[in-house]
Amino acid sequence: MALSMLKNRSSLASPSKKNIRKDIQGLRAFAVLAVVASHLVGWPTGGFIGVDVFFVISGFIITSQLLREKESTGSISLPGFYQRRVRRILPASLAAIAVTLLLAFAILPKGRATETLTDGIWAMLFSGNWRFAIAGTDYFQEGQPPSPIQHFWSLGVEEQFYFVWPWLMLLLFWIVAKRGNANNGRVLVGWVMVALMVASFTWAVYETTTNPAWAYFSTFSRAWELGLGAFIAVISPVLTRIPAALRPVLAWAGLAGMVASLFVVNAASGFPAPGAALPVFATGLVIAAGTGGPARFLWPLTNRVSGYLGDISYSLYLWHWPVIVLLVAFMPAGTITFYIVAALIGLGLSVVSYHFIENRFRNAPKKKRGQRTRPFDAKAQAIGISMVGLAVLAVAVSGSALIKSAPAAGSVAVELPASNAVPLPGALTTAPAKGGSKCLGAGSLDTKNGCTPDSLGETILPSIDNFARDNGDSFKCWREQSKPLNSCSIGSVQPDAIRMALIGDSHAASLIPAIQEFAATNNWKVDVFVGYSCQWMEQRPGYDCYDVMQEIRAKLETGDPYDAVLTTAARGKTGTDVNYAASMFANAWQPVADRGTKVIAIADVPSVNPEALACLTRVGFDPKKNDCATSVSEATATPDPLVRAANDVPGTVVVDLAPQFCSDKCPAVIGNAIVYRDAAAHITATYAKTLAPYLNDQLTAALQ
Repeated sequence: MALSMLKNRSSLASPSKKNIRKDIQGLRAFAVLAVVASHLVGWPTGGFIGVDVFFVISGFIITSQLLREKESTGSISLPGFYQRRVRRILPASLAAIAVTLLLAFAILPKGRATETLTDGIWAMLFSGNWRFAIAGTDYFQEGQPPSPIQHFWSLGVEEQFYFVWPWLMLLLFWIVAKRGNANNGRVLVGWVMVALMVASFTWAVYETTTNPAWAYFSTFSRAWELGLGAFIAVISPVLTRIPAALRPVLAWAGLAGMVASLFVVNAASGFPAPGAALPVFATGLVIAAGTGGPARFLWPLTNRVSGYLGDISYSLYLWHWPVIVLLVAFMPAGTITFYIVAALIGLGLSVVSYHFIENRFRNAPKKKRGQRTRPFDAKAQAIGISMVGLAVLAVAVSGSALIKSAPAAGSVAVELPASNAVPLPGALTTAPAKGGSKCLGAGSLDTKNGCTPDSLGETILPSIDNFARDNGDSFKCWREQSKPLNSCSIGSVQPDAIRMALIGDSHAASLIPAIQEFAATNNWKVDVFVGYSCQWMEQRPGYDCYDVMQEIRAKLETGDPYDAVLTTAARGKTGTDVNYAASMFANAWQPVADRGTKVIAIADVPSVNPEALACLTRVGFDPKKNDCATSVSEATATPDPLVRAANDVPGTVVVDLAPQFCSDKCPAVIGNAIVYRDAAAHITATYAKTLAPYLNDQLTAALQ
């Protein structure tokens, strides 16, 4: 009905460009404060819905501008539209990216800095959302710290939407004009937008269910949010008929919905669809209530503070996240000091960016043909050239650093000979101090080695630049998500070798560098069956590794029985019901144990706090102090269902390496060896090799 009322109402178009709506500025303030608070202090938990608020606002503002232009000039200038977008978006975003890249290569480990460079290039091309969608579905990105440019994904979604929407509007108006009834232009645009919103929302619901990481960043799953704002702009002539007395009621109802979203919307509610529906439509209600009439009595959004925060919201959004991510390189996160410093730096950069970059370009007058360049124009051009130059410099410097210091392709690992006395590689071999090589890694916690903080000097292995990729041969025969089994064998090739199997997920794969140290010497042939979601437990049809596990089960339960099966799994990846998970493990193990195969459950390694990993990458980190650690209570807080399952399968032996990870605390660096590659508790190949003597002793005892 609303769409049919739009005929012959072009005079009731959206407000003048000069008529800035205070309520929308307040909405911008609400959105950016929600996002910043969520990122900085983790509260409110639904603060990420601020991005959805921005999407609705953007859809409304941009479509309103296009409609005003169409109704005042009779057409839409696409070059003019994109010129305005470039002036509005590019200068401030280039400045933020350039500074972030330069700082990343100055203070971050080389691997992270390189990743940030790649992220920055994608962001410059307004394609960051697809970059992070791919990373979000990459199993090997699990537990890695976030990119300081990750928040640019939302700009990618917006600009991709605007690469298409103005062209589509122009086409629709052209079709209507060809049919001789230009007054139906808004009607057709409105109906098309309704169709696009329904299609996008439907797809978002499906994708949220099947691939939530991809759905979060996808333009197709987010288009309905910008579309709602665009639809409100299209029907704005009808909205002017809303009674004045009803407007405050609608606005406050929308604001209440937005506030409620901060506390009731979360990832478990299905996001972005249908979870984002509440904040999106609540925002739309506020915008609709203020269209065609003043936003009276809406003081939370229309006061001067909200207005100014709305003015600087774009710059604040650009700068707050790099500040939060990069500041961790200088001080611990989660403290009052960190919150205050991050807030002050982020706000200060935003104010500078708004007044000296945003406004300089957005408000710079256009130069007409033959007109001399005025001083303001010259200054704006100088700033523009400087910003582009800074961005180019950042990419050039980053790329140069990458080329000069990039390691060879593939994984990074330190080769340590298979021996109980592990010699120190590289510079550490020059002065093996008291305790010598036995003090590297896990051996430093062994009291009989007599290690001290001075045993190994200050060099740590692998290097801070490479530890996140130090996986050795862990994933040489890894079964990827939704792919077939990819098994291999390690150790002895002798016909009389003891036949063993290693089964599990990535935590089992992380033990391969340790097992390789002694398997051949012990005359063990180990068949490796590791892969995504491939915990050795009874799995239901439809589970990602179900078919693969059936294949592994056939290998275990038919033919000559294995002498032993080794298994481990990430303790947090088998569900919250530990007793149920333990029973599923036991159900899978029992038929194999009944054939006389020894089942050896290797207890999962203690977990690691992300702050402990951030600590060791901090500027000025001293391995002698060894103050980067996770408390024992936190590291072992999640019960290990494998240990419980061992009690239900007679003859099963539990191997526990916890003493090689924790004493009074669980350090991130032990014996000058970095323990974990990431916050998902994947251990480095270097540390795994120092575990070899202790794992060998326990496995040998278990077999006997």
